[in-house]
Amino acid sequence: MVAVGERGHILYSTDQGHNWVQAEVPTRALLTGVHLHDDTLGWAVGHDATILRTDDGAKTWQLVYSNVEEETPLLDVWFKDAQHGYAVGAYGLFLSTQDGGQSWQQSWISEEDDFHLNHITAMEDGTLVIAAEAGVVYRSDDEGKTWLPLPSPYQGSFFGSLPTGAQSLFLFGLRGHLFTSNNKGEQWAEFETGTTAMLTAGLKNKNGRCYISGLSGILIIAPRCDGSEIDQKQLPERSGIAAMLESDDGIILVGESGITRFTP
Repeated sequence: MVAVGERGHILYSTDQGHNWVQAEVPTRALLTGVHLHDDTLGWAVGHDATILRTDDGAKTWQLVYSNVEEETPLLDVWFKDAQHGYAVGAYGLFLSTQDGGQSWQQSWISEEDDFHLNHITAMEDGTLVIAAEAGVVYRSDDEGKTWLPLPSPYQGSFFGSLPTGAQSLFLFGLRGHLFTSNNKGEQWAEFETGTTAMLTAGLKNKNGRCYISGLSGILIIAPRCDGSEIDQKQLPERSGIAAMLESDDGIILVGESGITRFTP
């Protein structure tokens, strides 16, 4: 497990998140996203268009890309395999690599817009989805070569999506807005979450239960991952949750309170 955050901090755990070690990192930039390919290979991204790579299970990291002058943060990173990956960020910044992150090429997924690209993920069949600001959602059916803007169910920013099945996914963002689609984003249905807190991350565990986290300690639980039943909890400390990981005894929450554990 790997967690990234402020001032270039990277922590890693090899025992299901019970103990954490600080990694050696060659930057103090705010880090915003991380993707692991396997037990040794991974990448992290952050401000100043920073991209880091590890080959030893997150113990040490190498700087493979940075553009301080552009002052554009990267916000998320995703890899199809050990060679092909994408990093997305503010003002429409979209970078791709075909050599494991040793070199990166910049391109635009939209000729008209430069919205912040907040999160990228893949569905079961390889379909890619980007959640962006201003109610924008993009989908790629050809492994990132071209991108299609999807019908938007909401004009506020989206901060993430969570694939839940062959063609289904959750989409979430500002003011507690949570939507689901059963046809890869062609149509959406909204669910009442009972909160106006910004929703930040999603997780589907091995038992088929879905979690959506947010600011103010909000945790939304969908037992069947289809939105038919939603349980909303607010953790006592009310700290914002930025990311989640599944552990051997529950869910690990990463955010304003550092790294904490939630047992369903």
